[in-house]
Amino acid sequence: MPAKAAAALPLKDIKPIVEVPDSSFWLFTAAVIGAVIITGVLVWWLVRLKKARIDARRAEALRRLDALDLDGETKKAVYDFSLLGHFVTTPKTESTFRELLAALEPYKFKKEVPALDPALKKRMKQFIKEAHRG
Repeated sequence: MPAKAAAALPLKDIKPIVEVPDSSFWLFTAAVIGAVIITGVLVWWLVRLKKARIDARRAEALRRLDALDLDGETKKAVYDFSLLGHFVTTPKTESTFRELLAALEPYKFKKEVPALDPALKKRMKQFIKEAHRG
């Protein structure tokens, strides 16, 4: 009989349903937005850093091209011009640079080379002036 008596008693210890505050959606949204902002700032900074390095390399190449002695050692001047010209070439001057490289080919890969042709020197100097203009 004790089992029937216990079943007849009302249950008073059950509490009503309580809403549990859950802010995980907002925390997740804030974390995603924060990650996107941090990634954006990082990418922006890396792009600026790369552009600054490219600009510094271009400025150094222009300085060295200006100091290039075209009347001195021909082979060294041709090799230096070929190397440094790649750093200052723009899409506008790319065809001119390729033509110059083709014209300079006879001055490379030989033990003894003749002095640079005056017309070729003039074209090289003109290319350097165009490179300064951008």
